[in-house]
Amino acid sequence: MVNFKNYIRLIAIILLAGAFSSQELLAQSTNYEILFDGSSLDKWQSKNNPSSAMKGWKIDGGTLFMDGKGGGDIITKEKYGDFELVFEFNLTENANSGIKYFVDTIYNEKTGKMMINGPEYQIIDDYNYKGVKDDPNGSTSTGAAYLFYPPKNKQLKPAGSWNQGKIIAKGKKVSHWLNGKKLLSYTRGNKDYLKKKSENKFKDDKNYGELKEGHILITDHGDKVFFRNIKVKRL
Repeated sequence: MVNFKNYIRLIAIILLAGAFSSQELLAQSTNYEILFDGSSLDKWQSKNNPSSAMKGWKIDGGTLFMDGKGGGDIITKEKYGDFELVFEFNLTENANSGIKYFVDTIYNEKTGKMMINGPEYQIIDDYNYKGVKDDPNGSTSTGAAYLFYPPKNKQLKPAGSWNQGKIIAKGKKVSHWLNGKKLLSYTRGNKDYLKKKSENKFKDDKNYGELKEGHILITDHGDKVFFRNIKVKRL
């Protein structure tokens, strides 16, 4: 015979669980902070002007994307040091984007706020984007630490398909992942990293990749790339 009180209690638990989205429940169970829940950009701000609207960035069907040009990069309101960032992305043909980390802004009396750049998890259409196809070492392809380290053992799904990216940063060590596979790892500031930096366009940026913590940034290259399920865990 069913215990009526236990039955009512079970129904109450089910209803309470239903009040939370699946992402919220996942975040609670794994200590992730949801950065984009499919409906709000409350955790983000414009890179150049935190008080301005994030023009051009649209939310539709639980996804985030740049609709048009001139919206500009967006950054998290919070800064992160040791972290694990997980995100899903879906490229359109020939699209180019990326996620940067250890980014900060400083105040300049002449120009207002300006960005301290940071390492980038490259996101781009490897199959169609000419610049990537012509890149001899792959350091501009999806999953690369842009202009520093190329990805290995990559299984990128083509434009129109969802991929899952992951960045793990602990101390000076960083690793990039794609669809459950580790693509690369490197150490910020070590001899090899500094050599590569001296040979690329960031050679004069002394702060590039050197900050202990910083914002996470989604780039705007004027292309349509869809994002969803963006979450971060402090380590």
